[in-house]
Amino acid sequence: MKANPISNTERIITIDIIRGIALMAILIANMVAFKAPVFQEANFVLEGKLLVEGTLNQIADYLLHLFIHGKFYPMFSLLFGLGFFLFYARLKQKELNGNRYFTRRALFLLLIGILHVTFLWSGDILHTYAIAGLFLMFFINRSPKVILIWAISLVFVSMVIMFLSLLGYGALMQFESELQVTRQQLFEQAMIILSNGTYAEILEFRLINEVSLMILNLIFTLPNVLGLFLIGLYMGKKGMFHNVEGSVPHWKKIRLHSFWSGGLLAVVFVFLLYNGLNTPYWLSYTLAYTVNIIGGPLLMLWYVSSIVLALQNKDRIKRLMPIASYGRMALSNYIAQSIICVFIFYGFGFGLFGSVGVAGGIGIAVVIIIFQVLVSQYWLKKYKQGPLEALWRKWTYSK
Repeated sequence: MKANPISNTERIITIDIIRGIALMAILIANMVAFKAPVFQEANFVLEGKLLVEGTLNQIADYLLHLFIHGKFYPMFSLLFGLGFFLFYARLKQKELNGNRYFTRRALFLLLIGILHVTFLWSGDILHTYAIAGLFLMFFINRSPKVILIWAISLVFVSMVIMFLSLLGYGALMQFESELQVTRQQLFEQAMIILSNGTYAEILEFRLINEVSLMILNLIFTLPNVLGLFLIGLYMGKKGMFHNVEGSVPHWKKIRLHSFWSGGLLAVVFVFLLYNGLNTPYWLSYTLAYTVNIIGGPLLMLWYVSSIVLALQNKDRIKRLMPIASYGRMALSNYIAQSIICVFIFYGFGFGLFGSVGVAGGIGIAVVIIIFQVLVSQYWLKKYKQGPLEALWRKWTYSK
């Protein structure tokens, strides 16, 4: 039997809407890394300076950490795991080799991710998704209970890894004055090159100082991402998106318990990040991001369950169709975000790197999102998929 991509009539619109919302929030969260040298900045771990000045920027920064940072990449990850299940289930119904087609799909994503992280922006997540995604094939035939146990275990493992790595790095920064000087020099170099350099100069700097760091970071990110993928796979196996009406009691339980637990940990995260314990800041910073490894996904589950339950009202789905269009073109829009942002902030474009505050970054992100939603709606009136999605489909299903 011939393998075919999913048709528009088979799509679950709720998933497209959630994916669109996740992509919007991810751009807002990523804006700090587009506009400032966070890959090089390290001394704030010692000093407690979060690179924000002015009341408006401080309020915006506080709200971002409370409601967005660490909450929406888990949402995107959950949807990836869910998408893997839906993709695999369709091929299984047609008695086709799911491993073969999914491997081709993951390799395309890996290629796009490598090109993205190398030539555009160092904060790419696609290469991590592609590598972690290959491990999903080991879980497709396991029971939902086993998958959930593995998911929770991997998230907790990533929390331990986060704690130990940040604790060691913070202590090293505390006691190694030469390392502090070196990192400060690298920070100043990044400010100059990224805001004023040519594309070739910026590429050389990024390859040496950022891309290599992202590759090494796979050791820390893979367990976390795979754990989040498995939550999506679990939900797929339980039919929680295919049969929402039958899963309403389950969704309501998730909404209730993720609200109080995720909300509480989000408050603790911000409390620690702003050094509410009055400890050496590197220790408070370590504890904050360790807490957010668990708190972020929990609050994400509240967002997802709230959206799923709210979209039981069909009129709301109609009103949110522009966001669904945005979510259907998630890969194309994600790469386009990087192209737009590096041109706005890097030296070969408008050169605004290091000169835009938190509130200004949010404003820029909102303008980009509105523009992309309009383009997505227009594009999907003429074509079935976004441009990169079409290439992805052709790569996956071609002989």
